[in-house]
Amino acid sequence: MLTVTPAARDRLLSKLNRRKAADDVAMRFTRRRNGWRLRPDQIRPDDTTVTCEGRKVLLLDAVVAKAMTTLTLDVSNTETGAKLRLRRNAEASE
Repeated sequence: MLTVTPAARDRLLSKLNRRKAADDVAMRFTRRRNGWRLRPDQIRPDDTTVTCEGRKVLLLDAVVAKAMTTLTLDVSNTETGAKLRLRRNAEASE
């Protein structure tokens, strides 16, 4: 499964709080032609979830969870502020 750092969990929680998202809404990764998209979505019964401070902040269906096993979601500081970033795990590239 995708590795999610504590900083990324905090950032996802912050995004949901800013959007005033309902308790049954979290961020979901979906596959796009040129990569991954992160968007708010409702929790589905078979989702794998990631929590922060007791709240579900990230949703992965089985296909996405399997496809992202070699990735880590982390936060990078940029000139425009903190941004969520996906990176390949070091052991996956060896």
